[in-house]
Amino acid sequence: MLLIYGVLLSLVMSFVYLFVTWFRQKRLYQVLQKQDEKTSFEVIQEDESQLSQQIFGVMNQQHQDYYQEISAHKDSLDEHQTFMYQWVHQMKTPIAVLELMAESNDIEKNSVLEETDRLSEGLDLALNMARLESFHQDFIIEKVSLKKLMTQVVNEQKRTLIRNQVYPKVIIQDDLFVETDKKWLSFSLSQILLNSIKYTDPEETRLYIYSEEEKNEISLIIQDFGIGIQSEDLPKIFHPFFTGERTRKSREATGMGLYLVKKALDNLEHVIEVESVVGEGTITTIRFRK
Repeated sequence: MLLIYGVLLSLVMSFVYLFVTWFRQKRLYQVLQKQDEKTSFEVIQEDESQLSQQIFGVMNQQHQDYYQEISAHKDSLDEHQTFMYQWVHQMKTPIAVLELMAESNDIEKNSVLEETDRLSEGLDLALNMARLESFHQDFIIEKVSLKKLMTQVVNEQKRTLIRNQVYPKVIIQDDLFVETDKKWLSFSLSQILLNSIKYTDPEETRLYIYSEEEKNEISLIIQDFGIGIQSEDLPKIFHPFFTGERTRKSREATGMGLYLVKKALDNLEHVIEVESVVGEGTITTIRFRK
């Protein structure tokens, strides 16, 4: 008889324990069983159970992480869409010029090369914007000769330099090497060089490219003597689609060049700094850690 009483008491206590547990976690069970498809996991926080609170904390954190990830993808998609609208609009200009030349039979070699260079620059910008999304799968860190790479970039822009009568002076030590990705640094240097060329005064021919070496870092400096950047615009030059008041007149200004440069150099853990004085020019410095 005593044994039966003990069993019955144990069953009653187990039933009470299970009932109290269910009651304290009923919202959790409701969500898990999906009795109501519209039920949000947030109702779990109404439970008194510590387990429910812990599960709610984990699910809430995952929800916030997914929301931030989706928001980042949406922002990236919007950014790409805006860029493509502007890019396509600006690419129409050199195409229209080439069509006019063909229709009028007034095809001049240098003019054709100027327009094809603009097309090439635009395509390169669009390609690297697309590649930047998968940056961490598309870079190789190696020792790169700074002078050799800079000379290569200058040679690639030789036609643009001659056309604008800008003659760069490269003063970089032959034995200066930096650890970087060659393709992305080359792209960044090309964008900086093109900006220096585009915004240099027609009467100005100077462009200095030189290096400085310190104990813990190597600096590459590109100094032009162009129109300069207004002080209030300097903090914004790396923002997407930003074009200062003095650069909006340029049909090539997409406002994305320096933005992509900054993202690429940040991914490579290089530092870029820009100083400028209106009417005197701009100094762009890239700092590499040793």
